[in-house]
Amino acid sequence: MSTPLKKVVDDQLEASGMAAERLDAADAQYIKAGVEKVLSNLKARRAWEDHIGPVLTHSQILEIAEWSKQALSQAVQNRRVLRLHAEDGSVGYWSGGLTDTAPHRPLLGLKETLTAWGAADVEEWTVVSWLSTKQPELDGRTPRQALIDGDWTEVVTLARQAAGRLTS
Repeated sequence: MSTPLKKVVDDQLEASGMAAERLDAADAQYIKAGVEKVLSNLKARRAWEDHIGPVLTHSQILEIAEWSKQALSQAVQNRRVLRLHAEDGSVGYWSGGLTDTAPHRPLLGLKETLTAWGAADVEEWTVVSWLSTKQPELDGRTPRQALIDGDWTEVVTLARQAAGRLTS
């Protein structure tokens, strides 16, 4: 086991008040099942992040956007930021919807694009995947790249069409 991982395990055992030498075979099986689940979730997270880019925590997005909690909540409600809900109940924010320069702001046209998707009853993961997938109608660019390039009216039109196909 690598040193950082061993430290995490040792720290968690200590914090829980359980000494490793007091754990029996049933405890080990229980821990193994939990670790397998965590690793499976980590693998899925990495696969998603390879496709869509980093998913930010609540504190990370507040820091890079220099927003208050209320401003972030308003941005999500106004569809200027895409909040992602994981299976385990955790929440993250799509970093790809923000400008690359500090303070990071929502991309021009993102609100209209997310609003267009609002007509379809789809998971936010479907929307973020679409925003991160090259589209032939955008000359092989992703909708995110087209937004960055300033072609947001084309992205909004394409989003309406895609959402419409899913609601039919």
